[in-house]
Amino acid sequence: MFRLLLPALLLATTPAAPAADMLPADPVLRTLMEGDAALAGGNAAQLMDTAQVLKALGATPAEGQDDLAALWTQEAQTRGVTRSTLAFRGRALGPAYRRGSLVAGGSFTMRQLFLAGQRAQISIAPAGGAGGAGLSIRVQGADGATLCAKAVGGPQADCAWLPVFTERYDIVIENGGSSPAGFYLIMR
Repeated sequence: MFRLLLPALLLATTPAAPAADMLPADPVLRTLMEGDAALAGGNAAQLMDTAQVLKALGATPAEGQDDLAALWTQEAQTRGVTRSTLAFRGRALGPAYRRGSLVAGGSFTMRQLFLAGQRAQISIAPAGGAGGAGLSIRVQGADGATLCAKAVGGPQADCAWLPVFTERYDIVIENGGSSPAGFYLIMR
């Protein structure tokens, strides 16, 4: 009789979510599995977090497939989740912003630490309704190689990359214009 009850007892105690050691090493695959488990288990807060992780990883659906991040976000909101508990992504100290201004011909350089394997993004926009004429942004790796260089030609310019190693990056903002320019800088 004990032999008959043991398999039934083991099946009854099997967790709904896959065990951590059973999940794939690939972060996107792991996130997809965790999202399915959160949806099946009715854990709306975890579903919202998983949707945001999927977005942060930069994963997009193949042609003709549903956008799971959008569906999971909508489902979590339907179940009453209004915000996520995720603290940050990319930048080691979490998202940050800065407001600054540069004189004509001036430049500003700062170093920021970004985490390996997590999408890093920097956005710059002109402040005070200025057109940003002359403003530009450049991101350089620890080896001095330029990862991104853009002029602020519209409402904003973005630089995004996936660091291979956790390291510091130089963020250089320059005003090549003939008048002072204000800016907002967002780092994620």
